[in-house]
Amino acid sequence: MSKKKALLVLNGEFDLNKKKLELIIKKEGIDFIIAVDGGSNKLKKLELLPDLIIGDLDSITEENKNHFRKEKVEIIKHPVEKDQTDSEIAVDYCKENDFEQLYLTAALGGRIDQQLANLNLLEYIYEIDLEAKIISDKIEIAIIDQKKKFLAKEGYRLSLIPQSSTVRGLSIKGCKYNLTNQDIFRSQSRGISNLIESEQAEVRLKSGLLIYVLEKLK
Repeated sequence: MSKKKALLVLNGEFDLNKKKLELIIKKEGIDFIIAVDGGSNKLKKLELLPDLIIGDLDSITEENKNHFRKEKVEIIKHPVEKDQTDSEIAVDYCKENDFEQLYLTAALGGRIDQQLANLNLLEYIYEIDLEAKIISDKIEIAIIDQKKKFLAKEGYRLSLIPQSSTVRGLSIKGCKYNLTNQDIFRSQSRGISNLIESEQAEVRLKSGLLIYVLEKLK
């Protein structure tokens, strides 16, 4: 049985055009599109309808709000004063509604505090037993807890950033800088800016959590 998948459009920098976004939706088999507050403005520019708009609605324009209401898009409003970001609220909605795999776009750029919160949100999503990745035109970011293979990514930049204080037993194959059973630490920068040089690269670790950043350079 295939996993139930949702696309979350956040309110950071958005570098996907309509054709690219529709291609991702089709390729990944995404079932449901959630506009997280100001993410709705981005979808309006692309002339795409979300299935749901969620958040405190302090970023969506009145014009766009009225447009989506006329189109019968479901809108769930939360208070402006709250203990969670709109993005975390959207993730909780996905958990409550049995989504298993999340794709977050427009999660980078803009306010640095929101960008850092969105990166840390990957760990929260992992903790509640969902899968997630941040996607943009040339960047993919996600968590590795045991192993990850990268296929047909030769020439891509690969950075590995410890999310836990220590990552133990890290091994890297198929890259410019390979490792065998090494420990790396969040307080150091050893995993930054590697380069995939093979048709298949692989990252394995014995304990801890890594965030990988995969970037297309050309």
